[in-house]
Amino acid sequence: MTVTFDPEVTADEFRGRRVTIVGLGKGRTTAGLARFLVARGATVTVSDRESADKLGEGLARLGGVDVELVLGPSSDDLALADPDFVFVIPGIRPRSPTILRALQRKIPVLTEMALFFRLCRAPIVGVTGTKGKTTTTTLIELVLSSGRRRVVAGGNIGTGAPLHLVDSLTPNDIVVLELSSFQLETLAHSPHVAVVTNVLEDHLDHHGTRDAYIAAKKNIVAWQGPRDIAVLNLDDPTTVAMHTGSASEVRGFSLSLQPKRGAYLDRSGDLVLVHADRRAVLCKASDLQVPGRHNVANALAAAVVGDAFDIPSEAIGGVLRAFEGVPRRLQPLAEKDGVLWVNDSAATTPAATLTALAAYERPAVVILGGVSKGADFSVLARALADRARGAVLIGRAADEIASAISAADPKGAVEVRRAATLDDAVAGARAMARPGDVVLLSPACASFDMFSSADERGEKFAAIVRSFS
Repeated sequence: MTVTFDPEVTADEFRGRRVTIVGLGKGRTTAGLARFLVARGATVTVSDRESADKLGEGLARLGGVDVELVLGPSSDDLALADPDFVFVIPGIRPRSPTILRALQRKIPVLTEMALFFRLCRAPIVGVTGTKGKTTTTTLIELVLSSGRRRVVAGGNIGTGAPLHLVDSLTPNDIVVLELSSFQLETLAHSPHVAVVTNVLEDHLDHHGTRDAYIAAKKNIVAWQGPRDIAVLNLDDPTTVAMHTGSASEVRGFSLSLQPKRGAYLDRSGDLVLVHADRRAVLCKASDLQVPGRHNVANALAAAVVGDAFDIPSEAIGGVLRAFEGVPRRLQPLAEKDGVLWVNDSAATTPAATLTALAAYERPAVVILGGVSKGADFSVLARALADRARGAVLIGRAADEIASAISAADPKGAVEVRRAATLDDAVAGARAMARPGDVVLLSPACASFDMFSSADERGEKFAAIVRSFS
């Protein structure tokens, strides 16, 4: 069952009140929230069960913000001593002992995103999905920015909910938010336009079960009304089923079906926008600069949102043709000695790596590994056995991935190597790759055993490739 934290509050209610933010981590969400609350006159405490030496990045982001820090394993008792409000950041389990104790003490528990939804006067476009949400969010921001309204992007793609702009937002602006399952699981609101790219399997280490993960994602459409719009991937049955019981209008996008209202890929390779009797060709799939059918689907989703805000189809097509992709998502880095090197560090699930493999017709050497998040690697292993020349394994999940490949490829057609560091992995991939191959850093895992983020992992990979290319 999903727990929601959504007390009726206004920004003025924090003046002179004591507020505890549970969780610091890398500080991206916490720092922005702390600044907002302090500016509203609150006395803010930030607590985290980790010690200061493990929270360097988060503490740096808090620099200059007047907050009290309560860190270490005994932080719970001190942090919950006397607050008037408690905020929980994404990634902290809603049923964690700290949060349950706060609820038992009748302390209102809130989230940054729910507060933003309450205070925001502009229409919100929310984007979620197991794969493609960052690319789709970025495309939507670019498409909408081709119109006359101010567009503000945030959420999982930026520094959290743009609370610092909430006073300046008007109904004529548009806010585009990338929403993770962590942000959605406690959110008792849905955006005016909800986009779901797909729902596969991720973060089972946090949510526990696939059903719980889907339940968290469903909040993006669960609270929509009849004037709201759900932009859904018609090729994904789970995404379509999530809308059951919601009152909003569905506008679909598909690579294989033709919706009555939405966008689709036709047999001639055109991306087509449809609305009743109106049909507009946006561009050809071959015009897109980002590879893979999944990016065609992302482009279709962005087109549907643009149409919902009356962006002309010619302008939408122009944005889609010009888009060069998001860093660390199938980002070509160099071609050296006939081998293409691609940074796909943002692929933190097996499904994302499967998409990367499908995006290229070249034989692949894939650098895999990290923190598995409870993922199942069996399907990916079968795809590697069918399509890859080799795999270089790093990080905690190396043994788990190696076992899956061994089961899928008992004859050892795929060469498998181990590497202690990313430098070693790149060296192993160079030795393995042949002219005409693609080397993919597409780890299918989170990065936290070796790097602070997937971004840092991707930047390190890019630097190594630049050093020899």
